[in-house]
Amino acid sequence: MAGLLTELEGYDGLTVKVIDQASRRVLAGEKVPNAEKLFSLFEPHTELLIRGKVVKPIEFGHMILLQQVEEKFITGYQVFARRPSDASLVDSILKHHQGTFGQRPQSFTADKGFYQSMNQLRALERTIPNVSIAKKGSRTEAETAREHHPAFRALQRFRAGIEGTISALKRVFKMCRCLYRSFRTFCSSVGAHVFAHNLIVLTRN
Repeated sequence: MAGLLTELEGYDGLTVKVIDQASRRVLAGEKVPNAEKLFSLFEPHTELLIRGKVVKPIEFGHMILLQQVEEKFITGYQVFARRPSDASLVDSILKHHQGTFGQRPQSFTADKGFYQSMNQLRALERTIPNVSIAKKGSRTEAETAREHHPAFRALQRFRAGIEGTISALKRVFKMCRCLYRSFRTFCSSVGAHVFAHNLIVLTRN
């Protein structure tokens, strides 16, 4: 009984926060920033993610970064309490790869959300032979030719294949839903799904 009372008391502050944000939004007409909103009483760490997609313009949960190599193994993952910009993650991705394999990759691909500038891409290409990140916005003739190069397009097809891995994690391994409550156990759940995926890949190689 004492344990149940302690658990219920833990909802007091959360309930007050929900009432406060509802009063600000509905009664005062204030636009409450998403960072200040509580989206779930049972999973208060949940973040609203604006996806911008027609089918699912928004989702609730946390952004997950996956790193995958040619052999289909997921070699790294990160779960973010608050979504960072994709472009800010490039350096940490490459640092993780170098820490795991002792060298930078020979090829690196990501979607255009990871694009920062052409100077960034040129800097990457000085140490990585094949970089396949599409430019945002208009392109010069040389930039268009770069994105039509066979190596660039092959890496973009590989990147599209990673979407298949994400789909399998959601459908086959049920990563589309986390049944744990805390952010720490949310992260543990992602790790367990990645581990199970890699075991399946290992058995097929």
